[in-house]
This record gives sequence, structure tokens and C-alpha cells, in this order.
Amino acid sequence: MPSLLDYKQEDKGVFALFKGDSGCGKSTAALSFPNAYVFDHDRKMPGIALKHFPGRTDIAWDTFDDVFQLQDKINEFLISCPYETLISDSLTHLVINVFNTAGQMRNEDPVKFIKDMKLSGGQKNSEMTKMSIDYYNAETNFIERYWLNVLKRLWARPGNPRNVIVTAHVMTVESSPDLRSKEITRTRGIVTAGKKVGAYVPTEFDDMWHFGYESSFDPNKPSNTRICLFDAVGEDSAKCTVPKIPTKIDWTGKSFYNELQKWQKGDISL
Repeated sequence: MPSLLDYKQEDKGVFALFKGDSGCGKSTAALSFPNAYVFDHDRKMPGIALKHFPGRTDIAWDTFDDVFQLQDKINEFLISCPYETLISDSLTHLVINVFNTAGQMRNEDPVKFIKDMKLSGGQKNSEMTKMSIDYYNAETNFIERYWLNVLKRLWARPGNPRNVIVTAHVMTVESSPDLRSKEITRTRGIVTAGKKVGAYVPTEFDDMWHFGYESSFDPNKPSNTRICLFDAVGEDSAKCTVPKIPTKIDWTGKSFYNELQKWQKGDISL
């Protein structure tokens, strides 16, 4: 039976959720990790790699027309994974692929859905214009029961991958007014189709880091700096297992992976 006495922190890298607004550096930070393979759900490779990491030859990726192709690639990695880092970019667009696959199985598509709205005369409650519960069931089953589970299995086993990173977009969600105080609570949640998946995903990660920008009016500093939060600040939730790391780091113009390594190794004097 394994115990903390047998555990060595350097045996594994990170199993982490990188979240934040679009364009805040989640993908760039993830790609700074070594020998990376990207499940390119957003279909933005190789542009982002060429822009931020010109000359690197250890970044690979694939796009997927449906989740069955995605499963085939996972099955390859379950046999043998040559990559040190796996990146699922992003959860938000993976959910769209799940919905599109579900639609293909039902011989439905988004254009047909819009046509059906016209045929129904625009009636909001028409069965023709309702998104079937099957789509949301497909999202829940795929993300919760398969995708996060199999990524964690790949990460936990010996050898590659040492790092597994899932990126996700966030949005501000407002609660209904409190009956007594009339106050509205604002939180920043992960963008998924169903509320259940967005609430469930963070529970699967001990490391959930929030990426964003900070503006500066100091003429000696960049007008916008890239930051990463490792603890909750305001509406943005975050959590981290790296000992003694500060609540926030500024990684503007630096390799996020290299900055993280300094804290993981306790060498913050570099």
C-alpha cells in the first residue's frame, strides 16, 4: 500500500484546470510545458504555437470531427503515450463537439434546428424548437464519466504523460435577487452547455488556476501584464497544491512553465 513516505513530488507534474477569459493566455501557458500534445478542440493550432513558440519542434496536435475520433486517439495513448504533456484545449469547445456528435447520431444539425424554428412559426414551446435532453445527457456522460476520468488515468499511471492540462473559458453568472436583501451574487463559472457539468468539473482538480490580465499605468511597466491566480480573489476561484506559491504571479514575457518550476523546486531566487 503506497504512503506519503513512498511519494516523490518529482514523479509527476500537474493535473490542472487552466481557466479564464478568452485571450488571457491559458493556451500559451499550457504550451510552455515540454513535449506537448494538444487535443485541439478550439481549432487554433498551429497559429498559436507559431506566434508564441517559433522554432519549437516538440508541439503536436490533432483536431476531431466527432468524439469517436477523440476516443480513438485516447486509446492510442492508453497503450503508449510519447508525450510528456497532454493539453485539452478547450473544455468549452469540446462540449460543442459532444453536442454536434449527438446531433449526428440523431440525424440533426444546427441548420435543421433553425429551419424547424421557422416551420413551427416561432412558437417558443414547440417540441420542434426544444433542445432534447439527450444532448445534455451526452455532455454529462462524456465529460464526467469518460473524458476527465480517462485523462486522470493517463496522468496517474507511471511514465508519460507527466502533465495533463484542461483549459476552460469562464463567464460571469448572476444569481436571482435575494428575497430579503435583494442583493445579486456574481460568480465566475466555467462555460459549458449544462450547469451541472460546469459545477462538477472544478471538483476533479486539486490545481485550478485562473488566468487574466492586469492593467498598469506605470510607464516603466507593460500596460497589460499576464497574471495567474493560485488562490481565490474576488469573483475568481482558484486552488493550488504547490507549496508556498504566492496568491498571484506575473509571467509577462516569461515561460509560465519555467516560472512554475522555480516554485515547485523551491528555487525562487532565479
